[in-house]
Amino acid sequence: MKKLSLTLTAALAALLLAATGQAKTLEDILKEKGVITAEEYAEANKNKSLVSYQPGKGIVAESADGNYRAQIGGYAQLLYTFTDFDSQAKDDTSDFNIRRFKLQLQGNLVSKKFGYKFQGDMKNGFTTEDAFINYEFAAPFTLQFGQFKPAQARQELTSASRQLFPERSLANDTFNLGRDLGIEASGDIAGKLLEYRVGLFSGNGPNTSNPDNHHMLAGRLDFNPLGEYKMDEAGWPSDKPKLNLGVSSAWSKISEADVAGNFNRDNDVMDVALNLDGLTAANFTTSFGNDLTWLLWTTNLNATWMGISFASEYYHLNADPDLGDDWNADGYYVQAGYQLIPSKLELGVRYSAIESDDSTASAKFDKSQIQGGVNYYFVKHNAKLQADFTHVDDDLVADNDDNIFRLQAQFSY
Repeated sequence: MKKLSLTLTAALAALLLAATGQAKTLEDILKEKGVITAEEYAEANKNKSLVSYQPGKGIVAESADGNYRAQIGGYAQLLYTFTDFDSQAKDDTSDFNIRRFKLQLQGNLVSKKFGYKFQGDMKNGFTTEDAFINYEFAAPFTLQFGQFKPAQARQELTSASRQLFPERSLANDTFNLGRDLGIEASGDIAGKLLEYRVGLFSGNGPNTSNPDNHHMLAGRLDFNPLGEYKMDEAGWPSDKPKLNLGVSSAWSKISEADVAGNFNRDNDVMDVALNLDGLTAANFTTSFGNDLTWLLWTTNLNATWMGISFASEYYHLNADPDLGDDWNADGYYVQAGYQLIPSKLELGVRYSAIESDDSTASAKFDKSQIQGGVNYYFVKHNAKLQADFTHVDDDLVADNDDNIFRLQAQFSY
């Protein structure tokens, strides 16, 4: 009789589960109704693997004890751009583009402390971006090894899927470090009141070997006096204000061997600010001598409260070549957003500029951008539309004050 009662209860629970669409398992319902004991519930779930779909994370499979977990998902950004060129010699352009199409696999194995991540972009073939493992020895200390973004400016470390605008700022696109191969220690203290990252990297970019014994050092320190501050530029409604103060620094020495090799363009300090990617080894030696040492500093202030978001960041680069005088470059951005309709409609404004005191590099500097944007969130960052208008002001190049309109759709899968 007990077996019959158990069977009828299980059948009723299954029907209830199907009708309500709730995420509870059959064992959960039976335990709540007192049909099975806590010991029977534990035994039923022992060594049981769980598979589910979680919005924004994708398909998640994990063991009952959580020691093995695999999360497969990603996001895509579909972009339309109209550019009104200032120069009469250029025709205006209207362009549709798959801006990003990310595939992500991440999780942990053997233990919750042993993590991994693999990420690639499928927009044009397939390009490996992140590929690393890490181990959390304790909350204040995690060691990570592989390919990923070194510690640098906060905006570059914030995912492209969580930006206030369709793209990052002009300053960030001039002074970011991109991705690299190396090892990094990180951690937090007092509930993420203080966070740190410090690492040693090849310095030549992702998927690129190092042809000499020069490396890049990078470190970052974040102070969150009002509690954890997530890497997200949107101003989600909250009664509790949040504040982040951060600083980062990176140093590297570049030689003609680096330039002659498969020098990667993911590092915009070397590509845009220093303009090294187009040089041959002979050109490099003629211009800079045996090597060029660069040092980058950034500092930022971010805040959010009741649907209002604010972010600002300052970048300073010093380039010291073996041949000739050293020179400096600076950049910054200031942006703010406000959610007119909480979690649905958001407005944003941003100003960014880059400057340099070097005559040979100034053609790429002394520029500014002012931008206005609007975001509509269907399900936060999991499904949203973003539009912005940008006016470019170039002080050194004539007929280069362009106007740009962008519309971008983003979805997670």
